[in-house]
Amino acid sequence: MSLNHKILTEIKQAGKIMIASHLNPEGDALGSSLALYHHFKAGKKIQVFNQDPIPYFLAFLPGAEKVVHRLEQIRPDDQLVVVVDCAGLDRVTEKFPALVAGKKIINIDHHQTNPGFGAINLVRPLASSAGEIIFKLLSDSGKKIGKETATCLYTALMMDTGSFRYSNTTKDTLAVASRLVTLGARPGVISKNVYENHPAGWLKLLSLALQTLSLSKTGQRAELILNQEMLEKAGATKEMSEGMINYLMMVRGVEVAILYRQSGKNKYKVSFRSTGKVNVAKFCETLGGGGHCQAAGATMPGELRQIQKLIRSRVDRLIAHNAG
Repeated sequence: MSLNHKILTEIKQAGKIMIASHLNPEGDALGSSLALYHHFKAGKKIQVFNQDPIPYFLAFLPGAEKVVHRLEQIRPDDQLVVVVDCAGLDRVTEKFPALVAGKKIINIDHHQTNPGFGAINLVRPLASSAGEIIFKLLSDSGKKIGKETATCLYTALMMDTGSFRYSNTTKDTLAVASRLVTLGARPGVISKNVYENHPAGWLKLLSLALQTLSLSKTGQRAELILNQEMLEKAGATKEMSEGMINYLMMVRGVEVAILYRQSGKNKYKVSFRSTGKVNVAKFCETLGGGGHCQAAGATMPGELRQIQKLIRSRVDRLIAHNAG
């Protein structure tokens, strides 16, 4: 029996299901979670959990208002837990592994650093997104994929491929996207909500962040900084920083882009993007994080200058080592 059919059997047999995704949800995490919810909700009690609020640019997704965010809302009698787009179980929240101990867990993911924490592990590192994996899963269910589900999955694919610009976009990815449009997803409406729906604070924050632009002597490493003071000055929220690191990858010659975003006193979430010559997922594993070859991150304690000194030295060495 294939992994898809094993998962479908487990879902069919379970009456109460929890679907969970990682902290700070983006389009793939939320879109994949809600796609599963819409496709299987008939006749079942399905709860979608994410500890963090829904980003404003994803609030349009069908069912976004049904996501629960507090740990005490998690039902103790769920028979099955489906975790999507998480490189590790603790990425849902630090307390999550203890909360679901003893329950059957299905792990659906595309991070190469995923250790396989589920009873069933559908992990496909070569897939563009968890949404692409889930589309193929739902296609095997024998039930037609509805418009709401298609909208959620198209959003997942679109955002994790940078609107189909990144190198993780394959012919299979485009074929899935085409099929989702046929099933009712509206690319223009979805992209308008995601990319052209920002409050003025987003533009003010981007302006402040770009003033911190730093390039290495070779021009191969680019950096931005976002701190709490900037957020307050711009009247912005942390979710407005989504995608800002991608501006650095638009600069000719940049091999690795880095965004330092303050997440607490002497604590920074450090995000990385790469053209592919440097595997930032492997690098982030050494920092206690993880991700994909070309997009990864880690949370680091300490003063910003010390964090930058460490990262700059190591990243520059990796760039030099992988030159050519």
